[in-house]
Amino acid sequence: MTEPMLITGSYILKREHDLHSSPLEMAIAGMEGAAARFATDAIKDANTRLKYQSKIQQMSRLVEAEVLAGNVTAKEGVAYCQERRNNIMSEHRRFTSAQGVAVAEYIKLNGPTLQTTLDKYAHSLFKKDFDLLTEAEKSKVHYLILKKSGVANVKVTGGTKKMNLVGKVAWIVTAAFAASEIYRADNKTKETARQGIILSGGAAGGAVAGMGVSLLCGPAAPVCAIAVVFAGTVVGGILGDYVADSFDEELEEFLTWDVQ
Repeated sequence: MTEPMLITGSYILKREHDLHSSPLEMAIAGMEGAAARFATDAIKDANTRLKYQSKIQQMSRLVEAEVLAGNVTAKEGVAYCQERRNNIMSEHRRFTSAQGVAVAEYIKLNGPTLQTTLDKYAHSLFKKDFDLLTEAEKSKVHYLILKKSGVANVKVTGGTKKMNLVGKVAWIVTAAFAASEIYRADNKTKETARQGIILSGGAAGGAVAGMGVSLLCGPAAPVCAIAVVFAGTVVGGILGDYVADSFDEELEEFLTWDVQ
């Protein structure tokens, strides 16, 4: 670790103040915290999206099988699929990061109503509203919706793969920053503990900031949500760096304990 920086200036008590971390170190700590938070969220959100896709596919196959077996009508199957898919979407958004939810809401704020879906596919097949179709045409629409109910948005699916990759790359960058700091430190064990505090601080700061996204940004505002969470992670990382430096002696003493 670099030597403490000595700053002199016009302070209230006109004393010299010891600044343990340089502005560069604090900036690195902030970026480490941000990278760690976003890496974790990106991977978690990608996995949540994959689980969502798996759930709707499973639901679609089960309902389609029930319709083909004659246990329920195609109309009943479509109504069930519509309601269940919207519920699955809401359930999985609860396990998605604040910025991930904002992006999802920007793409689709709420699940479509049954009538909206019926009209969408009616126009796709016959260029007119569902209520204007004949019974035979309505049946074709019902069966098409059953086929499509388990299909996820292609663009979002492609984005999920990229998001997972970006998350892994961000973790590599974070690890590189931390490894560099540990390599340059005189006391590598203590620096390793310090890096852990910084990363934990960034994660905590991002989580706290995420709680305020809906209040500060409202729904479907991904740019604002990302900015708020980013600010929280940076502040959390810097505070983690400050805490690690503030308890420098305590941390050094703790590392001497033989904890089994």
